[in-house]
Amino acid sequence: MPFKSLRSLFANTVNKLAGYSLISDSGSWTYTGISTTGQNVNQASSMTYSAVWAAVRAISEGVASLPLQVFRRGHDGSRSKANDHPLYRILHDQPNPEMSALTFRETLMGHALVWGNGYAEIVRDKNSGRVQQLWPLDPSQVEPVRDEKGELFYKYGSVIFLPTEILHIKGLSFDGVKGYSVIAQAKNSIGLGMAVEEFGSTFFGQGGKPAGVISVPGKLNSEAIQNMRKSWEDMHATVKNAHRVAILQNGVTYQTIGTPPDDAQWIASRQFQLQEVARWFKIPASKIGAGAGTYSSLEQDNLAFLQETLRPWLIRWEQEINFKLISSLDQLYAEHNQDALLRGDTAGRSAFYASALSWGWLSRNDVRALENLPPFEGGDAYMIPKNMDPAFGPGQTPAAVDQAKTLGQMPTPPAPDPTPPPAPQQNAFGFAKLLEAARKQIRKIEANHLGRISNKPGEFIPALEKFLEAHQERVQIILEPVMEFIQPESGGGVRAAADHCEALKAEWLDLAGSATPRNLKLLADAKLVNWIETPANWEKVTWLN
Repeated sequence: MPFKSLRSLFANTVNKLAGYSLISDSGSWTYTGISTTGQNVNQASSMTYSAVWAAVRAISEGVASLPLQVFRRGHDGSRSKANDHPLYRILHDQPNPEMSALTFRETLMGHALVWGNGYAEIVRDKNSGRVQQLWPLDPSQVEPVRDEKGELFYKYGSVIFLPTEILHIKGLSFDGVKGYSVIAQAKNSIGLGMAVEEFGSTFFGQGGKPAGVISVPGKLNSEAIQNMRKSWEDMHATVKNAHRVAILQNGVTYQTIGTPPDDAQWIASRQFQLQEVARWFKIPASKIGAGAGTYSSLEQDNLAFLQETLRPWLIRWEQEINFKLISSLDQLYAEHNQDALLRGDTAGRSAFYASALSWGWLSRNDVRALENLPPFEGGDAYMIPKNMDPAFGPGQTPAAVDQAKTLGQMPTPPAPDPTPPPAPQQNAFGFAKLLEAARKQIRKIEANHLGRISNKPGEFIPALEKFLEAHQERVQIILEPVMEFIQPESGGGVRAAADHCEALKAEWLDLAGSATPRNLKLLADAKLVNWIETPANWEKVTWLN
């Protein structure tokens, strides 16, 4: 993307660059240079080595080809595709006017694999703050920096970006800010592979014969030596001239020196270096052409590739997107459809669908959707085998029940329990276990949501209010049966839920008021350590006694 098109809201801080410092000498992590074999190994030269090219291509294409979708959480724990949200189109279809989603993610993934870091500028709407576009940045020009206060920024040329303006996909990292470059770390391994490859090229470039010595009777001057060498190389160098017959006169002899590549296990060395590169990139060797796969089917091979190689990268993408691109006010999250890589052959899919339909965890329209077929009316019903119903239960016809009665095959009902049920106790604290179970259920929900919204201090208060608005109804649903059983005249779950959420709001607003944007998350985490075990107000108020 041209420099003039950068839209950073923080570009006016360029004059402060003198006070910025690089992160932990991280520039040395991407240093490349001459390997011990004498090969110049850097990000560009390493991509001319077939094993590195194949590994980078396999992983970046694998990640980019999996559909990246945005889902919306329901209050009941369900989820649905957020096709109507603008971010869905950006992540799934087109992140900017010049690239498809696959091209963008393949590019950024390639940067992360080769440089250790993939950076993209996040362009937002100035009024709403919503994400509008994503543009990849040249990783060689981006450096994480800190100011005199220790705040993190990203330096791109002469422009400074806020962390919220950069989507940063990083690999293994020492400080969690900048990832290691695999090329730099594997410099000697890659250099050895490049040297072996260069040796083979030179060997076959000389006709597939090792170098030798020409012996001539007497003594030749330097000009005669050069003429003889040139004449010999013109006649016998290159593969094309490999088997031409040499005619030697006047006592001239030729003696080969060196070791043929077969004896030096040249082919085995090349194979071993392929496996070395596969280890560095944590990819099955079969994916870069180093032998056959170790599994009996393509589906199993792809499953190993997904779990061992792609899954960590997919999680990095999803967490960075959820953190940088999605507001905590939205009940949204991004997730890859990993089933796309595991799509089996026709016979395998048929067996899978048959099992899913038989046991009722997919409907016929669910199956049709997976096969990109339109739904039909009546196809949303979930079916189960009738023999899975209880004996003489809902799955049996009246005629079958009548026949069982006639044959005396009806099950004998259990004898009634002669012991009368205990009378309910009137003291509310006799139901401490009921109260404790309700409290733990409510507190777990609160710990999850409060911990998540405290990640974004600038949006904490509106996010808290939105959470409590929905949370009061959840608390009421959980407490209603408990309160009605303990003390029906107390006002039930409605009063308890209202009082609980009011106290919760005051408690967390007080915490936010005493915190700064930098320590809000620390204070919230400290408060949530024992949150689930902390008694709620409705466990202590007098109207429960």
